[in-house]
Amino acid sequence: MTRKRITYYTVSEGCTPCEEIGKLIEAGKFSSPDTDEIDLVDISTDEGFERFVKEVLSKNDGGVPSAYLDGQKCRIEIVDNEIVEISCPKSGPPASPDEKSSPPEADA
Repeated sequence: MTRKRITYYTVSEGCTPCEEIGKLIEAGKFSSPDTDEIDLVDISTDEGFERFVKEVLSKNDGGVPSAYLDGQKCRIEIVDNEIVEISCPKSGPPASPDEKSSPPEADA
């Protein structure tokens, strides 16, 4: 089975969280139950920004640092100031515990 890559969007200057997370990822200090491969995309480059617009901003999402797997936004967390944990949602939107079905329509 082929493992998918998480796409991590960052900016090279002016973003302290981006720099901290990027250094840990580049040093191999990351953990994800979904994959062991990360594609770093610097949106301060023309190519990176075009990709960010196409894959993130066009879906009314955005912000850096951020990570995505199959178009789904992942949670990024630094654990013990030394490991980046990236958790991605399983396929499909997460079910809400308060979600209720609509009542069936009555025949008129």
